[in-house]
Amino acid sequence: MYAKCGCLELARKLFDGMPIKHITCWNAMIVGLAVHGCSDEALELFATIEKEKKQLPNQTTFLGVLIACRNKGLIQEGKRIFNRMIDEYKIIPSIKHYGCMIDFLSRCGLVKEAYNMAKEMPIKANTVLWKTILSACRVHGQVELADSVFKELQEAGPLGEEEFVTMSNVYAEAERWQDVERLRESMVDCGSLKIAGWSQIDSFG
Repeated sequence: MYAKCGCLELARKLFDGMPIKHITCWNAMIVGLAVHGCSDEALELFATIEKEKKQLPNQTTFLGVLIACRNKGLIQEGKRIFNRMIDEYKIIPSIKHYGCMIDFLSRCGLVKEAYNMAKEMPIKANTVLWKTILSACRVHGQVELADSVFKELQEAGPLGEEEFVTMSNVYAEAERWQDVERLRESMVDCGSLKIAGWSQIDSFG
């Protein structure tokens, strides 16, 4: 509870004073540290679990460790831990694990890897994951990949104005003005476009 609230000093004091620590206690501490920016401490606790071999890490443990790696920018370590979770611990990743990794890869500019993971994972990627990748395509100038991601979003369900605006910004920053206009017309035709919402696009023209 204290870790969730960000009272990490008190949480750690209580944790260290426990004579017997169940994996749920380790998880609460690792996740709490990870989400509140104490990635190094979270990773140290995970290393202690593996060294002592008294508790077996589970899905929640690895999610906390992946969050710690993401927040610290340790992409290679994050990949290694994700693979160890599957290969060594035989833990099946949940949508949260995949989501963390896809967000991580996208932040690091490994947008194609993020796209491939979303396509190849056994769980159907949701719109949140595709929007994460689409935003990364814009940040990193991946226009052709953005086209593929946008198609995935179209297949995943009805598109909102947010997705059209992001895609149009991708085109605008690549000076593909005909594609910008095509998207605008598409939104007008389906009655979903609020013209005011395109002000950021117009600034490119």
